[in-house]
Amino acid sequence: MRSSTKSIGKRFWRIVLAGVASLTLVGCLPPAANLQDARMVGKDNVRLTGFLYGLDETGEGGEKIANVYGGLFGVGTSDRTEIQFRLDHFDFAGDDNSYEFVSIGPKIGLVKDRLALLVPLGVYSHGGILWESVQIHPGLLGSLPVGRYVEINAAERFILPFDQDYLTWINLGFGVGLSTDFDRWALLPEVSYSVCLDEDEVDPIFSYGVALVFLPGD
Repeated sequence: MRSSTKSIGKRFWRIVLAGVASLTLVGCLPPAANLQDARMVGKDNVRLTGFLYGLDETGEGGEKIANVYGGLFGVGTSDRTEIQFRLDHFDFAGDDNSYEFVSIGPKIGLVKDRLALLVPLGVYSHGGILWESVQIHPGLLGSLPVGRYVEINAAERFILPFDQDYLTWINLGFGVGLSTDFDRWALLPEVSYSVCLDEDEVDPIFSYGVALVFLPGD
């Protein structure tokens, strides 16, 4: 009877620990999509962006992890600088769990309309701000025109937490920009691939989504 009780107890704690590990990994999902080009809005102009993307595991089975939707608001502080506010809302597949990632930071134009630097600082929120999850996401955005109405976009970004309990990622994105007037609006479909740099057993994440950008300038 005693050995049976011990066996049940061990099984219980294995389940608890597995659940905690699962929650830890879920809580570390990166805001993997870039959904932006290298263009700047210009001084005193604004950028309004709405987006939707999915996150899939790339391991065996390749199951859907979450759907993410949100928005970005940018304000031009000069012709080559912009302050951006972004919200990513994660809805997990198969259950009612959700959380947000909110960030703020500069976008800096390095080469006009062709290369830009992003340095957002962000934090997760789930029933309140999780201050231990503060992280910085430095990255480069590149855009190359291939015609009057089409551009190719590429991005490289690092997801760097300050707390070692959160995971470090590298993200590579590729997409296109479609518009009849890139100074006013653009549709930005994109795919991306995120690899964890801390844990070999964490599968890479595949992202696919689209953003609609409005630039209501003068």
